[in-house]
Amino acid sequence: MNRKLKFLFSGGVAASIAAGIALATPTIGAIYNVVLSTGTAARDLNAHAHLEIPAMHEDFSVALSTDGASNVIQQEIKFAPGGTTGWHTHPGIVLLTLAADSGPIDWYDAKCGKTVYNPGDSWTEGTKLHDVVNNGSTDAHFLVTYIVAKDVNKRTDQSAPRCAADLGLK
Repeated sequence: MNRKLKFLFSGGVAASIAAGIALATPTIGAIYNVVLSTGTAARDLNAHAHLEIPAMHEDFSVALSTDGASNVIQQEIKFAPGGTTGWHTHPGIVLLTLAADSGPIDWYDAKCGKTVYNPGDSWTEGTKLHDVVNNGSTDAHFLVTYIVAKDVNKRTDQSAPRCAADLGLK
C-alpha cells in the first residue's frame, strides 16, 4: 500500500510540474541574446557610496548588500517588434538600461499596470511578477546586470496574471 501511495504522489507532483511549465509564458522575438559575463562573489557583497554634490545642493547615496555567495551576470538582448520577455520573476536584483539605439518598450506589473521606458532609460527589477513587450516598430535593445544567489537561475518563467488576457497580453 505504501508503494502505491508513493507512486500516486510522485505522479501528482510530476503532473503539477508539467502543468506549471505548460502555463508559463515563453520569451518571444528575442533576436539577439548573449550572456556577456558571469562572475561569482564567494562572500557577502557590502558596499555603500555617498557623495556630496555642492553645485547641485544635494547628496547622492547608493548601497548594495547580499547575504551569501552571489552571481553577477551581464547580458545583452534585443527583441524584434512584437517581442516579449514573457511573464517572469527574478530571484534577486536586476539593473536594466534601454540602449540609445532602441525603440521604447512597455513594462507591465502583476496588475497589468504599464510603464513606458524610452531609449536611455534605466530601472531596476526584483522578485515581483512582470512582462516586457516591444510594441514599437524598431528593435528593443537591453543591457542587463543581474545580481542573484550563487547557482540560481537569473529568471523564472511564470503564468500570466488574469488581467493579461483582457489586454491581449499572453
